This record gives sequence, C-alpha cells and structure tokens, in this order.
Amino acid sequence: MKPIILTALLAALTACAHHIDPQVTAYNGDSVTIATKQKFKRHWALKVAKDEADRVCRAGQGKRAEHASTETDRARGRNLDLFLCLQ
Repeated sequence: MKPIILTALLAALTACAHHIDPQVTAYNGDSVTIATKQKFKRHWALKVAKDEADRVCRAGQGKRAEHASTETDRARGRNLDLFLCLQ
C-alpha cells in the first residue's frame, strides 16, 4: 500500500509544479533569465525555473544551467532567476 501512496503523492507534487509555467525573459547563450510567479512556493518555482534553464542552455549550446541570482519584481508579482550556461 505504501508504494501507491508514494506514487499518488509524487503525481500530485508534479501536477503543482506543472502549473508554475516558467517564462524565458532573456537569453544570450551565456545566461538565461527565467520568470516565475511569486504565488507559488519558492522551492517549487526555483526547481521549475532550473529545469527550464537547463533545457534552454542545453538546446542552445549543449551547456548546463547554474543559478546565479534572483531579482524580485513585486509590481508584476514574479521572481526573475538568472542562470549561467556553463560547460
């Protein structure tokens, strides 16, 4: 019975992360900025932003993303996470 509960829990957590909808706001080959809404829990939003940054860096030049900084845009209710695209 425990594997079923764990599977259901993981499915629910993944569904929450799916609705975060990260947005690429800037990309130049060396860095990418990902915007996420502040209404989501920060650790989930940062994970989704990291996944999106990894996808963008990998597609652009076969690199990986490393989180560098966060800027808060309170007027728009979002976080802007800067990731460096590294080898």
